[in-house]
Amino acid sequence: MNKKINFILNSELIEIEINPSTVLLDFIRSLKFTGTKEGCKEGDCGACTVLAGELIEDEVIYRSVNSCLIPVMNISGKHVVTIEGLNQENKELNPIQQAFVDCGASQCGFCTPGFIVSLTGHFLNKGKSNHNSVIDSMDGNICRCTGHNSIIRAAEIVSEKKKKKNSSM
Repeated sequence: MNKKINFILNSELIEIEINPSTVLLDFIRSLKFTGTKEGCKEGDCGACTVLAGELIEDEVIYRSVNSCLIPVMNISGKHVVTIEGLNQENKELNPIQQAFVDCGASQCGFCTPGFIVSLTGHFLNKGKSNHNSVIDSMDGNICRCTGHNSIIRAAEIVSEKKKKKNSSM
């Protein structure tokens, strides 16, 4: 039995009647948001990572989620952000994406969206950000090509730039 579900996907309001057990990854990819990848379909690789934002005490809090495990009904009323939703159309790369390019942190590109989305979620949420919290934000994301050193380097560069920006305010 289909159920009516409403949520925001990137910048678009989605109002659909759908089987509530449909997996979010399958729904996203059916809309041609193919940056979110199907890797293991078990929540172990991070290729399917998206952000799920929820209003909590007058603030939207984002968390990284494995879209291959979440039924669409669980995102009703939330803001879902895919890799495609991180940039405005015809704009340059965001700082995280640019750091990945500068550090050679992407080889085949299959895992890259998951890493970038996870880091974005970390930096969007207010709170203490240190080396360990930045690295921890990428837990569950696996790269099989480049090794993680260049990815960690890119994350550290973004973190340092953010710290400098915040301290100059």
